[in-house]
Amino acid sequence: MDGPDTAVGGSLLRRLPKQERSRERVDEILAVAMRLIGEKGIDAVTMKEVAQHSGGPIASVYQYFPNKSAIIATLYARYNRQIGILISECLIEINSLARLHRAVDQMLTRYNRMMRENPPLLDLVNAVHADKKLQNQDLEETEKLVSEFFEASVHLFPEAARPQYRRTLFLLFQLASSTVRMSFAMEGRDGEAMLQEFANVVHLQIDRIAAPADGRPR
Repeated sequence: MDGPDTAVGGSLLRRLPKQERSRERVDEILAVAMRLIGEKGIDAVTMKEVAQHSGGPIASVYQYFPNKSAIIATLYARYNRQIGILISECLIEINSLARLHRAVDQMLTRYNRMMRENPPLLDLVNAVHADKKLQNQDLEETEKLVSEFFEASVHLFPEAARPQYRRTLFLLFQLASSTVRMSFAMEGRDGEAMLQEFANVVHLQIDRIAAPADGRPR
């Protein structure tokens, strides 16, 4: 079971569940909401439906979540914890540019697999990107992921190039979901080629940033 869901500046939940039964109720609400998102899309899901399908009165949903945006924000926080674990597992012994390139490939491959195995996640990410009220949370969560990747690999780059490297990582994390979404819309090898092209662009940018000003190999 997931731990408490919190956002910068406070809890995402109206009321934090303290007892096991309350935590199970919150988990059930979130699981049902995620399933309905996959079946109908986020815009069509209502708080009333979430209550009906999670086996409780609507008051029990509002007891923890003031609105649908709070449910989406909590699901997104859990999604980002999954991404954080994925990144940590890819960032082992980044001691060369070759190892960094492998880490990028591993991360993109595993991210793509995770999204394909759970398609509602892509709807969730798209909804967060489109919701102005959640955009700050999205940026804050992305910054956390970028910081973890940056700290594990920044030693490979000249000091003057490090700000640019960080910006490149931010774009990588922001654009990965869009690229996966486009690959979903394409069939077979065309989708795979789109993902590979995105990876190639990232690799080229990393090599360009890492190259010293005199052009000699490092």
